[in-house]
Amino acid sequence: MKSLIKKMITTMILLAAIEFFIWLYLFGFKHSMGVLIGSGGAFVNFYSLWYDIERSKKDRRIRSGFLGRYVFNAVLMLLGGLISVKALLGVFVGLMNLKIGAYIAGIGGKE
Repeated sequence: MKSLIKKMITTMILLAAIEFFIWLYLFGFKHSMGVLIGSGGAFVNFYSLWYDIERSKKDRRIRSGFLGRYVFNAVLMLLGGLISVKALLGVFVGLMNLKIGAYIAGIGGKE
């Protein structure tokens, strides 16, 4: 399980770096901040999800951390939208790193 988490984090970092430099090249630094905001949000979401799973394993209760994650994502999208439309799109792309990282990390098969 630990190697899968490391693979996910590594994939998310690599995706964030690639996306940031693409946004930087295409749109400039101001708009590329959206990718950084979204990628940072993806890491916070990953930690929150991992924390909820670990707590659920201990006391066998369903956690409602998803609501906090959705509100957090909405605030990040609002922040990106206040910068510019390109930054808003960058926030969305950065937040998708969590989903893409999970998919890519799972491709390798079982440990």
